[in-house]
Amino acid sequence: MRRTAEDAEKTRIALLEAALLSFEEKGWKEATLKHIAERAGVTRGGLQHHFRDKQTLLDAALQWGWSDYGRRLFEGLDADTDGNAPDHPRKAIEELLSRFVRLVMGDTMFRALASTTMQVAPQALEHSKRNGILDDWHRRIEEVIINSTGQTSQLTPTEAAGLILTLIQGFTVTAVTRPTDLPQPDKLDAVVTALVRGLIDS
Repeated sequence: MRRTAEDAEKTRIALLEAALLSFEEKGWKEATLKHIAERAGVTRGGLQHHFRDKQTLLDAALQWGWSDYGRRLFEGLDADTDGNAPDHPRKAIEELLSRFVRLVMGDTMFRALASTTMQVAPQALEHSKRNGILDDWHRRIEEVIINSTGQTSQLTPTEAAGLILTLIQGFTVTAVTRPTDLPQPDKLDAVVTALVRGLIDS
């Protein structure tokens, strides 16, 4: 019985991964359930045993992906002032953006997750679902700014969080359309520092 549950979970994860990769590669309309099932190595019936339709699969894939990658991206950044967060909001945001760019350039699954979030979800999911992840990110970025000591620029934490989220979305689209325009690893820290300096005082 335990083995069956473990196998079912492995199949479910294979389907979620295949869905993200397929949505990134083919877009919403062309990434059919048949294609996703074949990519995951399961039958179409096996896919529909786990997910009743493509929208349910997309929503589950986004939730699954961001729960893991969101933890990795924000780990240590959104602690309160008594925790381990960097001692200035600029440092915390620089670290967040550097982590994001490194992942979007070097981790195939993360790039597919980010691309699907920005380019496929707006076509496929209702407004509240497609914006839920971005709203959560906005809130978490704002908390990083507020909970770090030091003064922000003339922008409010809400305004700064919105602009930082805009940068993240731009990095995502660039990773898919013109990856060579992203800052290369040897220049990444300097580029991120320059971008963030205008938003949050040093």
